[in-house]
Amino acid sequence: MRVGSKFPDISVKAINADGDELNINLSEPRIPTVLFWYPKDFTFVCPTEIHAFQSKLKDFNDRGFQVLGASCDTAEVHFAWLNTPKENGGIEGVEFPLLSDTTRKLSTVLNILDKESVTYRATYLIDNEGRIFHQS
Repeated sequence: MRVGSKFPDISVKAINADGDELNINLSEPRIPTVLFWYPKDFTFVCPTEIHAFQSKLKDFNDRGFQVLGASCDTAEVHFAWLNTPKENGGIEGVEFPLLSDTTRKLSTVLNILDKESVTYRATYLIDNEGRIFHQS
């Protein structure tokens, strides 16, 4: 995918800390989105960056953006991680949903999978028309 491209028309399951399951398709017009990918739940470095996004969530929201995290872990694993205290390696207190790309369909189209089918770290800014205007 390139900057200026329409985000892939793929629906992905997501979950939030309350256990609400969502079906998200970022190609459909909506509010601008910050989507960041990380390798796996319950890993050493990932909680640090996720808590950093949480600490700036109000700033993103004030600018009209929603924030979504994503990995290939299941929604159930995401839910467990969202409800595990920080001191136990969890991300309790994170308020934005986590996408669960278990089929790896979206991450394959985005070309962000390593040889073990684990996602690289990647960030996309998607406008309200579903177009990518930044990627890293």
